[in-house]
Amino acid sequence: MTPITSSKQIRVRGKDIRILEDYALIEKTDRAGNDGKNIKCPHCSCIVRINNLRWKKKECKSCRTTITKYEWLIDQLDTWRTPR
Repeated sequence: MTPITSSKQIRVRGKDIRILEDYALIEKTDRAGNDGKNIKCPHCSCIVRINNLRWKKKECKSCRTTITKYEWLIDQLDTWRTPR
């Protein structure tokens, strides 16, 4: 099975359009920030909260797959610019 490279969930009700999830591959310039970030497993879509990106590989707690950092998906909406 090929791992996913991005994920987006959008809800539309009449004229109201709301983006609920937006995940993209981790890049070199991404930071976890003071409150941490959510990352998603590209194999099983399990979501985990992290506080730093100082690691090279991480094992998914759900599917037990070891995945390199740049294959994980990071939440694009969880920033100080777009509060939840």
